[in-house]
Amino acid sequence: MTNDSKHILIVDDETSICEILGQYLRKKGYTVTIAESGERALEIVRSLPVDIIVTDIKMPGMSGVDLLKQLKSEGISIPVLMTTGFPTLDTAIDALKLGAYDYLTKPFHLEEINEKVKRAILKKQMEEENLLFSRLVSLHEVTKILASTQEPPDLNNKFLDYSLKMSRADGGVLLLYDYTGKLTIAETSRDNFDRSYWLERSFVAVAKWVASQGEPLALEAGARNYPAGLLPLPVDIQSLIAFPLKSPTRTIGVLILVRTAGKELFSNLDVEIVNVLSSQASISIENVRLYHNIRDNYLKTIRAFALAVEAKDEYTHGHSENVMKYTIVLAKHLGLPDSEIELVKYAGLLHDIGKIGISESILNKAAKLTSQEFDEIKKHPELGARIIADVPSLKALVPMVLHHHEYYSGGGYPMGIGGNDIPFGARILSVSDAYEAMTSDRPYRKSLPQQIAFSILKQERGKQFDPDIVDAFLEIMKQKQ
Repeated sequence: MTNDSKHILIVDDETSICEILGQYLRKKGYTVTIAESGERALEIVRSLPVDIIVTDIKMPGMSGVDLLKQLKSEGISIPVLMTTGFPTLDTAIDALKLGAYDYLTKPFHLEEINEKVKRAILKKQMEEENLLFSRLVSLHEVTKILASTQEPPDLNNKFLDYSLKMSRADGGVLLLYDYTGKLTIAETSRDNFDRSYWLERSFVAVAKWVASQGEPLALEAGARNYPAGLLPLPVDIQSLIAFPLKSPTRTIGVLILVRTAGKELFSNLDVEIVNVLSSQASISIENVRLYHNIRDNYLKTIRAFALAVEAKDEYTHGHSENVMKYTIVLAKHLGLPDSEIELVKYAGLLHDIGKIGISESILNKAAKLTSQEFDEIKKHPELGARIIADVPSLKALVPMVLHHHEYYSGGGYPMGIGGNDIPFGARILSVSDAYEAMTSDRPYRKSLPQQIAFSILKQERGKQFDPDIVDAFLEIMKQKQ
């Protein structure tokens, strides 16, 4: 085993012991730092990477046991060898219970110290390897979760949350470039720091620097080698790591993680794990952006179709937009999750898209439709479903568009299904569409007064319409009055 990179911290108020032990361990190839008190040892551990601590138990001020307790409370995991010239069984048991690796009684043989240090280092290496394996397994699972997340807010939240957990950071912020090219906050760890905290000039400058350099950055409190243009860290931050988020063609954002004052520094393992996670998350973030751009373009095209339908039917101008507004309010009131609210919203906009295939003369006919003409009108749900079925990102809307003219009691069209066989979103659409149609002018009649429309909804409650949705709609409208 090579000892060159292993750093041992000796903590003892007896100068002679520190000198003898330090000289011996240096000859064995270790890097040695001396601390004359527990308080000084804490300062060193918080600012430098330490592999092993050899500490006396009985010292003025902070004892070795107190030091061990403080390390444990701060989540600092370093093997500790306890030494004492006043041995008691209770003291040894207490130290081991608190997590001390081993216990030595003065006077001790130097070779005994060397053997225990070797074993402690080997134990730490095994723990680090186990931790690395555990983190790699977690990383594999996390990357699969991120790759399957399709909504930007969810993806941003999960990425930051997993980054905090896997690095054991106390706080973090995710910044992404918006469509104007401005680096803006997409997600923060709100439990630890509010949004304004991350707007401090020091963090903004770090984000811009990392984005421009395209390389990770690690900063420590009190360090003298800050890159040009960067301000010192805020007083309550011990260390910071920042990572550029890169797509194949550009930098799309920056992830910043911090540990607060009094905590150990980020390790090389922390940096490596988060760097890999950031690379995987960058791919997911860019893919989701591309997906939403494609979907938005589809929706613009479909919205144009909806406008084309309304252009054919002069009496339905704004109908789809109004239906969409009612469906959103209803869906929220009924407690649907955001993902389903969005589906119902777009179904409201596109529910009559099939009318693009219906003759204008039928759509605008002022007289009563013949049975043949009404049969033509009844084709529009199926026509609309076929149109949007060819758009991959809109396939989820097909059941709502297809069934929004079904009756809750059965007997509607196109399938004649009823009750819970009708998709819930289609039942929401049915009430929204009917109310909007009743309160708007049509070729064959003027708009109905609101109270009459309410009465019709009540009459058809449990017949044409889902009774629970009618009740919810009427409650919403009552609250607005």
